[in-house]
Amino acid sequence: MDTTIKIQVYIFLTSLYGGLIAGLFYDIYRINRYYFKPKNIATIVEDFIFWIGVALIFFYILNKSDWVELRAYVFIGFFMGGIIYLKILSKVLFPFLIKLLNKITTVIKKIINFIILPFKYINKKASPKLRRLKRNKGMFKEAIGEIKRRTSIIFKKK
Repeated sequence: MDTTIKIQVYIFLTSLYGGLIAGLFYDIYRINRYYFKPKNIATIVEDFIFWIGVALIFFYILNKSDWVELRAYVFIGFFMGGIIYLKILSKVLFPFLIKLLNKITTVIKKIINFIILPFKYINKKASPKLRRLKRNKGMFKEAIGEIKRRTSIIFKKK
């Protein structure tokens, strides 16, 4: 094979690879939307960030492979990579990532509950005493307020 054809095949394969990476980036974006369910403005901002990320991936791959020479096969490779990812790999990877993140969040919640457990116990034991203390503190403040009110009434009389 001629060296220019080898280079063009290499560029095509790297653009195909870039499409696969963009597809993975899209799955990460879908997972983010699956868990956080953003509202209208947040969706617009996330879409903007997604497309900037895809453009950065595209131009980084182009810069590393063919010094940003735009050819038709570069776009074809990029779109083919994205379609291959979405039609084949995403069907396997997306549910796997969802299950993995569900398990990770379950483990994190259990760790947090384990860490918080002693504080819940202390709060449960101390809360009746704290309520009594707050009630006594409130009665003390009320008594001071009554004393101030009555002394001001007494001193205003002539």
